[in-house]
Amino acid sequence: MNYAFAVKWLKAFRESADAICELYADDFVFEDPILDQYQIRDKGDLGRIFVLYANKDRENGLGVHNFRIRGYEGDHRSGLIRWEWTPEDCANFIGIDVKDKPFFAQGHTFHVYNEQGQIVRESSWWDSGSILHDVGFPGVTSTPFPAAEPALA
Repeated sequence: MNYAFAVKWLKAFRESADAICELYADDFVFEDPILDQYQIRDKGDLGRIFVLYANKDRENGLGVHNFRIRGYEGDHRSGLIRWEWTPEDCANFIGIDVKDKPFFAQGHTFHVYNEQGQIVRESSWWDSGSILHDVGFPGVTSTPFPAAEPALA
């Protein structure tokens, strides 16, 4: 696909779970190992995962989820989408109290597309450690990347 498709995919998260699921082929595989979600092949199950991200109610504690594309590399058969995510008004995430604790994460999603331009395989990976650090989870400290070593001539 292309950058425009990646933008459409991320915007669908704010629209509805149905809007997201429409971008997937009937025969697909979805994985998000960070959330222990493997080999999901049913659109009903996929929709139940994605419904959280389309929440628009700032009072229910589920948060309003903002995604932004950082880059896309690929072609009509497959692509890697780099994205960032920031929820607002979120009270709980993966069982952690995040009320009034803003956080930010970056991740990437690899897609394989069919001839009709639908997603047939997805694997998403994101930085859960940065979330734990941002919300002050006990025992998680910030570890900056080490300085790059000079290149050898």
